[in-house]
Amino acid sequence: MMEEENTHDLEDDGFEIQEEKVVVAREIRVPKIPPDLAHKWLTWQCKMVAGIIRGAIFVPPEVGVLDPPITLWPNEGEGEEQLADIANQVFTGKTDVVLSKYPYGPNNQRSCDLVACPLLIDKQIVGVVTLMISHRSESQLNTVLNLMKWGGLWMKTLVSQKMSAQQEMGIYSLSLSAAIIKESSSHEAAINMANQIADHFSCERVSIGFREDMPIRLQAISHVASFDDRTQLVRRIESAMEESVDQSSAIILPKTQKSTSVVALAHEELAAQDSGGSICTLPLPGRLGAIGAITLERGLDQPFKENEVELCESLASFIGPALELKRLDERSFWTKTAEEFGKIADGLLGGAYLKLKISLGVILTILIMSAIIKGDYEVTAQASIEGSVRQLLVAPHNAYVKESLATAGDLVEKGQLIALLDDSDLQLERLKWQSEFNKIEKEYQEALAKHDRIEVGIQDALRNQIKAELLLVEEQINRTKLSAPFDGILVSGDLSQSLGVPVEKGQVLFEVAPLTSYRVVLEVEDRDIAGLRTGNSGKLIIAALPLSLFNVSIEQVIPVAVSKDDKNFFRVVATLDEQSELLLPGMQGVAKVEVERRSLLWIWSHSMIDRIRLWFWSLG
Repeated sequence: MMEEENTHDLEDDGFEIQEEKVVVAREIRVPKIPPDLAHKWLTWQCKMVAGIIRGAIFVPPEVGVLDPPITLWPNEGEGEEQLADIANQVFTGKTDVVLSKYPYGPNNQRSCDLVACPLLIDKQIVGVVTLMISHRSESQLNTVLNLMKWGGLWMKTLVSQKMSAQQEMGIYSLSLSAAIIKESSSHEAAINMANQIADHFSCERVSIGFREDMPIRLQAISHVASFDDRTQLVRRIESAMEESVDQSSAIILPKTQKSTSVVALAHEELAAQDSGGSICTLPLPGRLGAIGAITLERGLDQPFKENEVELCESLASFIGPALELKRLDERSFWTKTAEEFGKIADGLLGGAYLKLKISLGVILTILIMSAIIKGDYEVTAQASIEGSVRQLLVAPHNAYVKESLATAGDLVEKGQLIALLDDSDLQLERLKWQSEFNKIEKEYQEALAKHDRIEVGIQDALRNQIKAELLLVEEQINRTKLSAPFDGILVSGDLSQSLGVPVEKGQVLFEVAPLTSYRVVLEVEDRDIAGLRTGNSGKLIIAALPLSLFNVSIEQVIPVAVSKDDKNFFRVVATLDEQSELLLPGMQGVAKVEVERRSLLWIWSHSMIDRIRLWFWSLG
């Protein structure tokens, strides 16, 4: 009834923390055997029966595998494996087990009797007690089994009493925590706590103090509305609290066996002021250490027992965090903001995940610096050398290759003979027209001698016509001699392996480029062409001349795309600022054209960002 009433009160208050802590209080009711209690009970049980070799108590396994025993008697000995085997049988069958003449020892040379029975509390198996004893008759084994069962009833009583005390203290702690939350300030909560604890533990005085920076300042005294913090009593209580907090330990007067190793000078002075008395001071735990202390005082005839100190320590562990939360809520907005920034800074600069933070810091620094520092944005493109003027030598008419005097790559001078075409047919045609001209010339002379003007006019016209045919044939014969139009280099053309091969009129046979005038043709991808303008300058490196750097300037951007290797390119014509004898037409290289000044971050990332934008656009 007491638990139900307290639980009802907590639920009526409407605090979320109460619902969670009520669950904790219910979990306390789960039957569990304390190891110290189990050891005392087993020792008493084994001493009652003669011939006990070994005894053990096992608790129910949590994950299907039997845990080691919570206690053994005697602590040193053999037979633990045999005791575990019979305990497993009890947990499986949930009934008593008696085994006679069970082998054990080195090579199982000895034998013993095993007796095991479950320990029940509220019809639940909370443990199994197992005994290894010397050989007994069946009736004697049953007697031992009955003694164990009767002892189990005593165990049930002890465990139930301890559970009840823990449960009661848990509910009382919850009620105190709820009372702290309901108070409007930490000062009022401390006064309420001091009054309730003084009544519960029958104390003459209960004091609660909070740490203010380093010293502790008294906040509340039970059943006292106000007090002067300059009095000697208050100073001595504060000194006693600091003494406990500095040692991170409970201090009890009169000293118990547990507190003999602590310094208690301030407590002795406090006790002497009241002509002696019993004192118990406990630190109040918080997130980062003790937030203060609580001091309980009562008459010398009422010393604090060990179980009372344990209950007070459990109580302090409840109300300490609750009071700390109340004090944290009372802080100013600026203090809370500063603390949050401190947490963020500690998370960013603290020692946790140090390698990751260093890596992220380096990356962030690089990104920031690259966004600030500017550099030259350059467009990179494949480049080739071409002559500024290209002269094509073509076949003047249908003919055959007679002789080749030069091949591609040869340097030629203006007028130098490069190749000869067969002119035998043209020579015959020239003879034909020459004969025809001689005939007409003779007829023209005869008409002139006869003063036949009409005939003279006719023959003169025929003579001029034949002269034109002769001139045409002569010109065709001259064109069979392919000569260099200027000093330069043969870029293409090789007829040395094509002698006697027919060529058609207009067929390109050779290509000649000048040696002193070149241009650079760049193949710029379509994603980079938007930034190029006439007049942009850049650098050129030729694959055949990797140590030489040539300056170029954009002369013309040809707005016609060319497809090549599944990509679109635009041809950009550039001129060399200085001509070089090292360059030859047809050489390949890489050119970098300066476009504008941009941040390094944009230069490194713009290509990827543009591709992502285009991809998202295509999805829409």
